[in-house]
Amino acid sequence: MLERLERSFLQASRFSADAAHELKTPLAILQGQIEQAMAQCEAGSPVQARLTGILDEVQRLGTISRKLLLLSLADAGRLRLHIIPFDLSQALEDLVEDAQMLAPELEVSGSIAPGLTVGADAALLRQVLHNLLGNAIKYNLPNGWIRITTARQNGRVEISIANASTGIPAADHERIFERFYRADPSHNRQVEGVGLGLSLSREITRAHGGDLTLAKSADGEVRFVVNLATHITTL
Repeated sequence: MLERLERSFLQASRFSADAAHELKTPLAILQGQIEQAMAQCEAGSPVQARLTGILDEVQRLGTISRKLLLLSLADAGRLRLHIIPFDLSQALEDLVEDAQMLAPELEVSGSIAPGLTVGADAALLRQVLHNLLGNAIKYNLPNGWIRITTARQNGRVEISIANASTGIPAADHERIFERFYRADPSHNRQVEGVGLGLSLSREITRAHGGDLTLAKSADGEVRFVVNLATHITTL
């Protein structure tokens, strides 16, 4: 029975990976054709506006397929990391600047230790950080705040990204990292996303020998913590 379960799991993972891979080319072609059609339309015309909406959905599908592919590779233990020395302090300083630019209505602060270097796949780790920042912006309160801090302990570094929030219901704490799960009860499209970002971010962090957790927080805030080793290792 265990062999059948393992075989079924591998087949499901392979199917997801194959499906996501096969979607890449037609989505890229479709995006190119839409962009070409938009360029031929009169600027500001109703047709161009409709094509813009269609292009947004195609790009959204592309993002979903890329995330599904990465998740499938992680499930199968085939997520390949290109490990290099990664200047985490500079990346987090850049993240603070990005937050200030993307959400000028929010109070953004950073308390980042200098000289933090980790062994990481730079592109994937940046994806984790930007996903957490995106959530902190999307699920913030009007005129709220974002705080990005670091702490070092026993050869590891903790990155904390907190934001003003009404909080996540206790019933959702165990499910927040499930795929396609969104704690927002409205599930409306005013807040973009399909519930893959946190799951993927945790898989990427774990592939680096770390972890991503939802921390216990004071009332009025939500805080996620990324825990990584500061020494350089080849995985």
